[in-house]
Amino acid sequence: MRPGRGIAALLWLLAIANGGPAAAQPARAEATGRQVKSAIRDGVEALLRAQQPNGAWPEPQLPGGQTCLAALALLATGQPPDAPPVQRAIERIRELPDQHTYVVSLKIMALATADPQAYRDEIRAATRWLVRAQRASGLWTYTDDGDRWDHSNTQFALLGLHAASQAGAPVPAGVWSLAQNALTRTQNRDGGWAYQLENRSYGSMTAAGVANLLILGRTFNPSRERGFRDGAAPGCGGYRVNRPLARGFEWLERNFQAGTNPARGDYVHYWLYAAERVGILSGRRFFGLHDWYRAGANILVKTQRGDGTWNNSLSDTCFALLFLAKGHRSLLIQKLQWSSDDAWSPDRHDVENLVAFIDDQLGQPVSWQSVPFDAPLEEWLASPLLYMQGHKFPQWNEAQRAKVRAYIEQGGTLLAEACCGRVDFREGFERFAQLAFPESPLRELGPAHAAYRVLHEVEPYGLKGIDYGCRTAVIYSPNDMSCLWEQANIPLLSEAALRLGTNIAAYAAGRRPLLDRLDAVVLPARVDEAAPVAGTSDALRLAHVVYDGDWQPFPLAPVRLAEFLREQAGLDVVTRPRQVRLDEPELRLCPILWLSGSTQFELPAPQRAALAAHLRRGGFLVLERCCGGEGFDASVRPLVAQILPEARFDRLPPDHPVFVGAPGFDVRRVRYSPDVLRERPGQSAPELWGAWIEGRLALVYSPFSLSCGLSGPEFDGCWGLASQDAQRLAANIVVSALVR
Repeated sequence: MRPGRGIAALLWLLAIANGGPAAAQPARAEATGRQVKSAIRDGVEALLRAQQPNGAWPEPQLPGGQTCLAALALLATGQPPDAPPVQRAIERIRELPDQHTYVVSLKIMALATADPQAYRDEIRAATRWLVRAQRASGLWTYTDDGDRWDHSNTQFALLGLHAASQAGAPVPAGVWSLAQNALTRTQNRDGGWAYQLENRSYGSMTAAGVANLLILGRTFNPSRERGFRDGAAPGCGGYRVNRPLARGFEWLERNFQAGTNPARGDYVHYWLYAAERVGILSGRRFFGLHDWYRAGANILVKTQRGDGTWNNSLSDTCFALLFLAKGHRSLLIQKLQWSSDDAWSPDRHDVENLVAFIDDQLGQPVSWQSVPFDAPLEEWLASPLLYMQGHKFPQWNEAQRAKVRAYIEQGGTLLAEACCGRVDFREGFERFAQLAFPESPLRELGPAHAAYRVLHEVEPYGLKGIDYGCRTAVIYSPNDMSCLWEQANIPLLSEAALRLGTNIAAYAAGRRPLLDRLDAVVLPARVDEAAPVAGTSDALRLAHVVYDGDWQPFPLAPVRLAEFLREQAGLDVVTRPRQVRLDEPELRLCPILWLSGSTQFELPAPQRAALAAHLRRGGFLVLERCCGGEGFDASVRPLVAQILPEARFDRLPPDHPVFVGAPGFDVRRVRYSPDVLRERPGQSAPELWGAWIEGRLALVYSPFSLSCGLSGPEFDGCWGLASQDAQRLAANIVVSALVR
């Protein structure tokens, strides 16, 4: 072993002995997901401390308003409806008379969030009051009397009616149309809204106006789709142009600030709550150049008081919690905005309805948003599933196709759907697939595929896929699903389509927690740009063996292993792996070889001879079975017997240094993927086989994949170790080879 590698390995041993390497942590000006969760926890504790024994909260103004708002905030932050504090609050809320618009609206929202069926009667009664309270102007004021109106009461009234409608309470169509006309009529020339007419536009009221139009867009101006015949929806893609809504968004994009209520200054927390409603209802991550949630979270984390409140105000604390909790939901799906016109989204509410159907079926509340094609790849990777639809397919150039492929290589899953089964999209997508993935042809996904069974049993729907590694990384539906999501009420068909969409999302997400919305996605070093650590001359470079067969099921695994060795183990490693054939002269430059595969293979005699000579010179070989491939496993033992006929090939004992972590991590107990555990319940011992030359371990074989765990997300079909243990065991193997 060369001195440089030995010193690096010894430094790693010292680091592990002291609890791991202490990497320098750069100062962060932005809030992290952990800080947001801490802020939510402290805010909830502050609310609970302020609750009175009778379940209410202090009411300085409108009786019941703060109690409804606090209950809604608790529910939004994940407090269960049957938790005693929430139950006490709900009982108080049920007793509240319907007298004030703010209170009645919040009452509906709280009861509908807690249990829309249990509180059906109260919700419907409150809904009838709000309908009666609408003024002749089409808007609302504080009570059901008089001719005055304002956009603040109107915002809450429409939020309440929206929640009521979703809970099944009937709302007359005339209520929506009257409000729509009034909101359009009272919009200022600059595109914003004020509290009342002839006042200056400002942030919270403009956000309220935009949120109102978004709500009304689902009811007064819905899609013109009607029904579903012959695999398509008549009227698909037809929507009324909503110029007032566009002008409202333009005002927000020009004027957005998180730390102040734009053009007003005060009521910052109310403003952020209104902005959050716009962001969630529209599925937008950005208002212009502003990431509204990240900017708001930064402000709220910095300004929370030590007692958990904001401004020592109950209402400000509730608005802050509503902003943080609802906006913090992890992204499950992003819809790809692949055109500058509306061609990228003939169904505007498809993902919204799908995510509402999914709800918490994946174990946590989830969200969605649209993402521009030109956004950085890191932003695409914020969600495990990237969804695109259309009546036609975009004419992507080579660089654009490469970006989509890079998303797949980094662990993302693409769902492409031919809306209405349009031939133009089908033909365009199939050409794209041939160009972007020439090595992996589209294949029909059979009825046993996880897309049809992972959460719900669904009849096959003609899905096709492109496999990358051991997973189906591109799922293509030549048949329409989005129109059935968009309408969501086509008997039998919509339910089946929503279940299928849920399965696809669950398959893409794998079996690990989704990324925190504020977590920065860090790409591994690009294979064509990576270099040794600056200032070194003796860096280790792993080598991936190229052979005639499935030699690279996980292209990024060696890159991620090298990064783990460099960043977590302190080893001097080149991030870019060498790709080498066994009969090439460069083989002498490769002390550690990695040979992966999933199918049966046989090396030609010259390559076997070169490999045998390399191992006898001191080289080291890692063989790895991926995807549970029986053919690869059947090929390993004959290969070992051919290249090392005199060597013994045995399973490594449980106390072998590779498992004990001498050097390295203690991996005597590991976690396997769900696919392994389904066939081998309770398995937790690692399994490696080895071949020795004159007492030196020269070859290691892993019958369980390390590369699928090294590549990142767990997915259906990953026959191997979970991510953290795959990293640790692979690192132990490398270091063991270096220090032997």
